[in-house]
Amino acid sequence: MNTRLFFCTDLHGSEVCFRKFLHAGSVYEAGVVIMGGDCTGKMIIPLVESGGGEFTCEWAGDTVVLTDAEALAEQEKMIKNNGFYPVRLSAAEMERLSADGAGVSTLFTETMVHTLEGWTALAAERLGSSGIKVIITPGNDDEFDVDGVLEASDFIDAAEGRVVKIDDEHEMLSVGWSNPTPWDTPRECSEEELAEKIHKLAAQVENMETAIFNIHVPPYGTGLDSAPELEEGARVKRGGTIMASVGSTAVREALLEYQPMLSLHGHIHESRGMQKLGRTVAINPGSAYSDWTLQGVIVDLDGAEVKRYVPTTG
Repeated sequence: MNTRLFFCTDLHGSEVCFRKFLHAGSVYEAGVVIMGGDCTGKMIIPLVESGGGEFTCEWAGDTVVLTDAEALAEQEKMIKNNGFYPVRLSAAEMERLSADGAGVSTLFTETMVHTLEGWTALAAERLGSSGIKVIITPGNDDEFDVDGVLEASDFIDAAEGRVVKIDDEHEMLSVGWSNPTPWDTPRECSEEELAEKIHKLAAQVENMETAIFNIHVPPYGTGLDSAPELEEGARVKRGGTIMASVGSTAVREALLEYQPMLSLHGHIHESRGMQKLGRTVAINPGSAYSDWTLQGVIVDLDGAEVKRYVPTTG
């Protein structure tokens, strides 16, 4: 069976990249579009009302004064496209939040959930009658509230922790967790625990010859997992950038053991590429969301064969 899929990952809340994702199926003539892990943003950006209809915000190292509705809307658009969440606050609300770390965390989660609900509704509105299958999964950076939003959608296929059919012939398992990182993100675990998560789902796959593994973290030592080596404190080492493999040994071992036809990864934005592990074609499309660019990959499947894979930038 011939199937074309489009895969991208690590949008990190970028509104413009998500809107491009919604067009990817029609642009690339793909019947299945998959957005891998790390779909949400990382922080809120307060826009504080300063009186007389003016708002101020801290942006790119500067204090920006927004004097009219048009400027305010444009700044909010800029914030959203860069993967952050704009929030309008009164001066009193900002003062209270500045002294309340728990309140900031609650506001972030509420804003993130509301934004993602808007994304899923927009996907249903734009693609509901298109015949295009839309799959979205979380990654290690995404809070667990994400799962509930995706599962509540009548249109999105929330595939995390499941084996799903992407067509009549091809199955896909999805694991959004990663091995430990310096940033202590929500979905991290030991290599042993990650291996168990993969094995549990692999046991449910009916035909490994035509299977796809959608695992957020890439396999160790493949070049799909090369990131700048860090000093203590999660800083890039001085004296130039030294790249190191930071992927998962559990993922590598699972791919070599099960040999699915295709594996899709993300997590390491700068390690765009493809490698083969035995018969498995492993792909990381990379991410350039901060440049408002959607990086992805088109993959043509023909039975148990990956016929073609083409990286995309748009």
